Amino acid sequence: MNNCPLVSIILTLYKIDKEYLNECIDSLLNQTYNNIELICMDDCSPDFDYSYLKEKSDKIKYFRNEINLGMTKTVNKAFSLVNGNYVVRLGSDDWFEKDLIEKEVNFLEEHKDYGAVCCELKRFGDHEQHIRRPMSWDYKNIVTNKVYGGTGYGGGMMFRRKLLEKCAIDESLKICEDFDFHLQLLHCMPIGSIHEILYHYRSHNTSLCSSIKRQERWASLDRIIEKHRKLLEQ
Repeated sequence: MNNCPLVSIILTLYKIDKEYLNECIDSLLNQTYNNIELICMDDCSPDFDYSYLKEKSDKIKYFRNEINLGMTKTVNKAFSLVNGNYVVRLGSDDWFEKDLIEKEVNFLEEHKDYGAVCCELKRFGDHEQHIRRPMSWDYKNIVTNKVYGGTGYGGGMMFRRKLLEKCAIDESLKICEDFDFHLQLLHCMPIGSIHEILYHYRSHNTSLCSSIKRQERWASLDRIIEKHRKLLEQ
């Protein structure tokens, strides 16, 4: 397994319950694919000390921002630190099937013309839902027809590191940044879907998503669509 491509897994930390975080970390350290590095980015969480993560495994690389930068800047900072052939950003209070990383790596190894791959998710906690992924990721169709179903969830999207030369999290966005990033990836190379639930997405009242007003979300989505519509016209 050590001769297999290195995978960089990014976890951003800010006021994450340690019980949830430990469940997340354990599910990653117990993956069937073990050539991984865990980049844990602490965005200067007040009253939270996550430095203990360094003792859990030599696969974990812990970084703490000196000041709070916010989600988008913290993710881009993490992108600059990756060493892997493949990169995947995961939720730090979620948990994952033990073969998530293996199946996504195998897909990208077998489909050299694809830039990224995702799996299906199961929401649990305050709300339960099976989040399905598109059968086909069609950039023009998504942008023209505003296809949001299954395209905006950031969890479990593994992509080739070389795409970071052209793609980055848009730091002007407060929400829906994952949807924009996926469209950036798709504009460069095709995205594939694994139609299995490999990702378990925690839903709870303290999550960012639950605090965002519906109209604010739609305004952000419309802004992203307009941005990519202009790319289509070029």
